[in-house]
Amino acid sequence: MSVNPFCQRCDSVLPLEITGNAVICRLCSLPHSYTDLLNREIKTTIVFNTRSTDRAAGDEDDTEDTADQGPMTDRKCPKCAHEGMSYTTRQLRGADEGQTIFYRCPRCKFQETENS
Repeated sequence: MSVNPFCQRCDSVLPLEITGNAVICRLCSLPHSYTDLLNREIKTTIVFNTRSTDRAAGDEDDTEDTADQGPMTDRKCPKCAHEGMSYTTRQLRGADEGQTIFYRCPRCKFQETENS
């Protein structure tokens, strides 16, 4: 038998409880010798997404690539009066409170926030 913490037949994770002298797969009922699993070190790695540079957090970029700006809304820029601003939303406060909306003018790069 292999020293694999997964079932050889269905590849599901084997349970931790031992029945008699075997570990029995809960999905397909295939028995595995528990001695093969003793003193095994199983390592798990969790990779989280890295926080990308967010324009709403103040990263200035001089390009006017609209595909990278996010969705547009019919909101007039208070600085240059351009009609239309891109926006992103974040849940910065408690779950029982509204989200924060970050607006950005594609022309002059002016940014403003609104707590909804």
